[in-house]
Amino acid sequence: MTYQLKRSKIKMKEQILHTAFRLFTSQGIQPFTMDDIAAKMAISKKTLYRFYDSRQHLIEEVCRHLETRYANAFATADEQKSDSLQRVLAYMNTNLQFCKKLNPAFFSDLYKHYPQLANNLVTSLRATAYQRLLKELEQGIAAGLFRGSVHPALVVAILQQHMQKDFEFAAELVNDYAKDEVFRQAMYLFLYGIIAPHAIPQLEAALGNEMIHNGVE
Repeated sequence: MTYQLKRSKIKMKEQILHTAFRLFTSQGIQPFTMDDIAAKMAISKKTLYRFYDSRQHLIEEVCRHLETRYANAFATADEQKSDSLQRVLAYMNTNLQFCKKLNPAFFSDLYKHYPQLANNLVTSLRATAYQRLLKELEQGIAAGLFRGSVHPALVVAILQQHMQKDFEFAAELVNDYAKDEVFRQAMYLFLYGIIAPHAIPQLEAALGNEMIHNGVE
């Protein structure tokens, strides 16, 4: 196999994955068969099955791609902020930006038809955020940024439960409030609950900068 042919096959496989990722995460899994995906790409179903031998295989790869994108987004947030408060805010904003691009139908379809895949995916996403949040809460408490009465591991567990519920709640309120506003208000409640009283001005300055950065008036 020539190098050019090999690159062409890799590119086709990536294009199939990106098309399935876009369709599944924006509209849900169930509306799209392998025939639909092939038609969207103007390729034959035979070509599609050459790279992904079943619909489940393709869905598995979409889940892996989602995990990778989530981990990369958090890795980028790691490099941008200087102290524990800013990093916690960056992690929460990263989760906000990520979740608002996902249609809840993706997860509901996944849980209904591929429960093991759904459990594995959610476990992976939580693990990506958990250790980072735990580390920054511990360091923030030591630095006096967060309340000394905060139990880091318990607070992170509660926060992650809230993130999941906020995601579902935002979907229900989509006609009343923007999805990102639901996440943002939940983020404010959490941050004001853990911040040390003397660090409130620092939190409000950080929130103000974050809103300007995201184009929120």
